[in-house]
Amino acid sequence: MKKINIAGIFPGRPVNPEVEQCIKESHVVFCGRRNMEILPKTNAKIINIGNIMDFSQDLENEFKEGKTITVIASGDPIFYGIGNYISKNYSIGDIHIIPEVGSLQVALSRIGMNENNIYTVSLHGRRIKGLAQKIRNREKIAVFTDCNNTPSSIARYMLDFNLNDYSIYVFERLGYKDEKINKYDLKEIVEKEFDPLNIMVLIKNGNNTDTFPDDNLFLRKNDNITKREIRDISIMELELNNGDTLWDVGSGSGSVAVYSSFFNADGKIYAIEKDKILCGYIEENMKKFSTDINIINGEAPAILSELPCPDAVFIGGSSGKLREILDYSYNKMKSGGRLVANITTLENFNLAMEFIKENKLRSHVTQANISRLSSVSRYTRFSPLDQIYIVKVIKNGNA
Repeated sequence: MKKINIAGIFPGRPVNPEVEQCIKESHVVFCGRRNMEILPKTNAKIINIGNIMDFSQDLENEFKEGKTITVIASGDPIFYGIGNYISKNYSIGDIHIIPEVGSLQVALSRIGMNENNIYTVSLHGRRIKGLAQKIRNREKIAVFTDCNNTPSSIARYMLDFNLNDYSIYVFERLGYKDEKINKYDLKEIVEKEFDPLNIMVLIKNGNNTDTFPDDNLFLRKNDNITKREIRDISIMELELNNGDTLWDVGSGSGSVAVYSSFFNADGKIYAIEKDKILCGYIEENMKKFSTDINIINGEAPAILSELPCPDAVFIGGSSGKLREILDYSYNKMKSGGRLVANITTLENFNLAMEFIKENKLRSHVTQANISRLSSVSRYTRFSPLDQIYIVKVIKNGNA
């Protein structure tokens, strides 16, 4: 027998004979309080699984003493379960996993729905921050909740971020005799209380409506916004990978930060803006486009010291401190990171080129002259947008 057995059990279902045998042969059994009522009788030492720090220390101590251990998990131990922690911290040669059906499988079977293309997210012990862009374009979503991220608080969050058109199933106490399953509209559950033991399934009503936002849809202070054509080029140059940390320095209306979330839904996006009024516009825009990014009110480069090191940096505004921002951002950027600056003046363009030459960096510079078709009286002509220099460097991409 392996030293650590990770065994799944589920209320209302008979315990797998293999699990019973593991428990019988174990010196120590770790089990959460909820599962103790369905735990087979055993002479083993039983340790309650409390917080992860205590559990990890207790498990390590028992393992070092050479004891045979069984860890009881709810459902599938490695689907957002405790088995993930154990498999990451112990050799696979010391682990034996016995899966059981999970709460998601049971929930979907209750309503006759398949698991195909369902997007799952666990908010158990996690912040809800960033959820909006992860789910805004999904047809079927399963959400694992906790005492802070309850169905009602998740519904309020979704409504706040313009994610309105969903039907909600809430499954309470699955497998127990008092199991409940109900279907709601979002607004029906914002003030409703549920049993802490629950799972949610969200179904998007209607067709997929996720589109890239146009300039005229952004709330902004003036016409000084990174135009859509320039955004397209700049974000292409940033070469974002899903999960990247992005700094949008001098964010203005937040158009680049919001736009980038369509390519980087699982990343950490920071919109840095010194103007408090503009930060308010960014917040309105991110909610309008179902994007939950981080708004940082402060002046670069000083405020950047509080942020995690970026994979990519976009500089849209610099307030006379372009060189300082370039130096600081490049130094903080991870190896292989991409820095892209939009520059409108020759003075700032010269500063950027000096920075590149002094550091012997390989660069890619584009001069973008964009014109849009427009009507003037009864005539039609192309009206030019501001000329933009798009300057890109890659960290460690030395000339």
